[in-house]
Amino acid sequence: MILNKGEVDNYLSFVESGAARLFFMKENKELTIRFVFQNQFLTAYDSFTQRTPSRCDVEALTDMVVWRVHYDDLQMLYKTHSVGNLIGRLTVEKLYVEKLNREFSLLSETAEERYLKIMKEQPDLFQRLPLKHIASYMGITPQALSRIRKRIS
Repeated sequence: MILNKGEVDNYLSFVESGAARLFFMKENKELTIRFVFQNQFLTAYDSFTQRTPSRCDVEALTDMVVWRVHYDDLQMLYKTHSVGNLIGRLTVEKLYVEKLNREFSLLSETAEERYLKIMKEQPDLFQRLPLKHIASYMGITPQALSRIRKRIS
């Protein structure tokens, strides 16, 4: 575990290699909010920026190499270097677009369309991660994912 629910996320991390997920428990089921891979930012961003307890757990799914900056150091960078604000803005923009794309996908696409999109954008995902995590991320049960995979095969 990288961060447990209820802890404040003190680090903005950048993944050099590996994979992680952000998830929470609901009715004894793990619900995956987000996967994070190489060249992506890893943080419970609301906890990090608002200095509040995290509403989710952050878990490494593979061995990882991660570069981290502490919240206090990042605030100092923002105050002392103009490039710091640029880095902060670009980070927020990237995280926001990822979140918006996920929301649109969940609200406007069928489970089968989401599956096909994942297969197109990240074809190796199904070899790298447990199917139960992928199904949770897609908002479906592992059994529904199996049926979709069988139907499309």
